[in-house]
Amino acid sequence: MARTRIQLLGSSRLSRVVMHYVLERRGCRVVGLDPGDDDETLPWHAPVRALARDHGVLLGRGDADLVIDCDPDTRPVAPEGVGLRLCAPAGAASADANRMVLGGAAGWHAVVTDGHAAWATRPLSADPDPGPGGDDAETVLAHATVRLLEALDEGWDAILAGPPGIPLPTPLRAGRWRPQESWITWELPASLLVRRIRAASGPWGGARTHLGDTIVWLEDAVMVADETPGAFLPGTIVEVGRDIVVATGRGLVRLSRLRPAWRPSRAAGDFVRESGLSEGYLLA
Repeated sequence: MARTRIQLLGSSRLSRVVMHYVLERRGCRVVGLDPGDDDETLPWHAPVRALARDHGVLLGRGDADLVIDCDPDTRPVAPEGVGLRLCAPAGAASADANRMVLGGAAGWHAVVTDGHAAWATRPLSADPDPGPGGDDAETVLAHATVRLLEALDEGWDAILAGPPGIPLPTPLRAGRWRPQESWITWELPASLLVRRIRAASGPWGGARTHLGDTIVWLEDAVMVADETPGAFLPGTIVEVGRDIVVATGRGLVRLSRLRPAWRPSRAAGDFVRESGLSEGYLLA
């Protein structure tokens, strides 16, 4: 009996778990993994390619019966073949993990779709277990990966059997995090700044600001207070220890780690002192 030949697109972490899933399905085999133009510096790029090599999967395109597109926030939204996608709720700016951190995950779904109809969906939790990394883009994307695989498993038999999916009530929309949106505007409230910094964390590089003459990437943030004490201007460094505390338009934010330009990550307070700065310095 001929086995169903499956082509995977993308070298995301999702591609890796989907490849494992397909390799375990009787009557199916992965004939190719096409990574496209994915950034090879991303941490999950090498592992999924290694998995393909270990199982004799062609790195490229093979002659396939079914294409599974495994980039949950790609452009265009309409996938080639069956796509695993994050579906934004009504009014959401776009369908990617970074914006889910900014706006909260309520109303988002993991969807197995061809862009117009769906074979299965799974809701994303509005408050996924933050784990050690906090509620940042990495945590949300890991949560979404699990839900996407669950949805694929639910719709698997129907996809192979060939019946069409159920039409989506609203079309999916594209959108990745735009680099210019990762610049910090300290006039914003502390609660929103914390979410913006976490939304740009992980492989996206971090939110950015100027510290002295250096552009720095902020890798984490915690809200210290929801009111700004005294007459501190937004962006003023209020406290320097191992961490630094910065005043915002409303409230205080604690920053622990930053990455100066393309150099290794550092403790925020250590880098501030080494730069000859102290309390009272106003961040750009």
